Amino acid sequence: MSDVTLREAPLRFTSNLGEGDEARKADTLNLLPYAEALRDFIHDCETPMTIGIQGDWGIGRTSLMNMLRGSGDGKQSGLLDADICKTINLDSWPYSQFDQDDNMVVACLYALTHDLGQVLEREPGVDQHQLKARLEAANQKLIVVMEQIRELVQGGAAKAPDEKAYVDISGQMLQFKSAFEKLVALWAPDGDDRRVVIFVDDLDRIRPAMALELLEAIKNFMDVPGCIFVMALDYEVVQRGMVEKLGADLQKTSGKAFFDKMIQLPFIVPTTSYKLDEYIIDLLRKSGLPFMKNGEVDASSRQFFLDITQFTVGRNPRSIKRVVNYTNLLERIHKHNTGRDSSDGECKILFALVSMQIAWPELFQHFIRDPSVDTITSLQSWEYLDELPEATSLFDRSPDRELIKNAISAYFDTLFSLLDENDDGQIDSRELQPVLEVMEMAKMTNIETRERPREWIVRRIKENNVNDSALIDSFLENVFMKSVWYMGTEIKYRRAGRRYVTLVHDRRQIGTIVSLRSQPFVFRLAMSPERVMAALKEYWKSKQSVKKDAIVLVRNTFGSEASLTGYGDTLVDFSKMTYMASKDAIKLLNVLYRIVTENGE
Repeated sequence: MSDVTLREAPLRFTSNLGEGDEARKADTLNLLPYAEALRDFIHDCETPMTIGIQGDWGIGRTSLMNMLRGSGDGKQSGLLDADICKTINLDSWPYSQFDQDDNMVVACLYALTHDLGQVLEREPGVDQHQLKARLEAANQKLIVVMEQIRELVQGGAAKAPDEKAYVDISGQMLQFKSAFEKLVALWAPDGDDRRVVIFVDDLDRIRPAMALELLEAIKNFMDVPGCIFVMALDYEVVQRGMVEKLGADLQKTSGKAFFDKMIQLPFIVPTTSYKLDEYIIDLLRKSGLPFMKNGEVDASSRQFFLDITQFTVGRNPRSIKRVVNYTNLLERIHKHNTGRDSSDGECKILFALVSMQIAWPELFQHFIRDPSVDTITSLQSWEYLDELPEATSLFDRSPDRELIKNAISAYFDTLFSLLDENDDGQIDSRELQPVLEVMEMAKMTNIETRERPREWIVRRIKENNVNDSALIDSFLENVFMKSVWYMGTEIKYRRAGRRYVTLVHDRRQIGTIVSLRSQPFVFRLAMSPERVMAALKEYWKSKQSVKKDAIVLVRNTFGSEASLTGYGDTLVDFSKMTYMASKDAIKLLNVLYRIVTENGE
């Protein structure tokens, strides 16, 4: 037989699926070439052989195995040639649910032996008399072992070795292996090209130690000529099983060597090669979402769905299906509540919110507690995420904290690109409103319209500017609202009554903005005037080109100022800044920010 794993030339594959076949069209992940390669390897390799299809849950391992084994209906429903290969399926999950740990492995071996017997019963060329005898011999050994295990569990271990109840379990299992080998030889005698292909799925759904024991049992007692095992498993599950059963020290020194000994051909499902855009669009098309009624998606929308998916649930097909299914359900709720289909924009927002909820449930819960511009702006800050309690478990699940933080930032930027109507790089409460409406109509949470605190104080200042002072309007719109005091994500605005907001940085009060009818715009800093002036003078030493009288004046809040509402020892007199170029005035305000945040008391 040729060893296809050592070929240097590109492999060429044939398929029983034509180019226009519906099954090939349905392969939107483009798994078929890999399935065809595995088929050719299974047809040609030496036996016994164990193939491990590796990867996390939901990335396509079972789909790949299904392509090989088919549905079981008909002689050639899968890629494997039925004239060469007889297939058997073992789902270990049910046995782990209903059999005790001590008996589960033997129960799985019994099920495999029984299933092999049923497959060979339907094969005309197999001597049925020999089949019955060899099947009985193999099963009997396992029955004896199961009975002995049951006695040991129930207290039979106290009996002396020379009593009749004692059975050499190891010896019985070795005899089982010999009987199983003879059973396989009825279909695949020594030197024949035929083989029995055994598919083992869901190994990583059972307790890692039990998965490890089943893997060992298969290698020790069923790894016989003519057999090929194709297993869906994750490398990390095997390593955790070693830690649980043999200890962390042995796993560190021998974990990889053990895995390499158990699995002769490791095949990692190549998720990076998936054509996700076609897969996602195909799922959306099948879901019947309203914007997909014509079956077409423009390039911009296609890219939006692809980006949102990759930044959140990643390249896991099962997780992507969950997002589409949940989006479909919430769209139905939306239609029930509103009596209409969602618009294209609403569908995109709903898809993005569901992706966030499924990928990062902790962040989603944090967001819906305060669905505001401030919240989602803060979530883009890596420093904020590091300090966020809800993010702890999220980071624990990810091997790369930096990667997940970057994905969160990219996700919100993608969502912002949809909402930012004037493309100014900022999202205000009006632009966020569609998100809140979608959440309300889909009953994701009970949303009340909330005005952003910093927008509230700006509106309050304009309302109190009854004399239409150009000084206030000019400074507010051309300087203050373009400075770090307003645009910075590090500053939190907290409403404190009906007349002012408190400015908070790193959980410390750094100032107050007050708006009264008599004084529409009062800016107070939580630092003494002497310290502010000293720091400003240091700053202006390097700014000789700026006139000296442009220095911001600060006033102490003693005397008549002492009763003013809000908090802060220093009042900023911004009147002179209105005579400066806007860019210089903005820089000056930003310097005040650094002074207060870096040198605060």
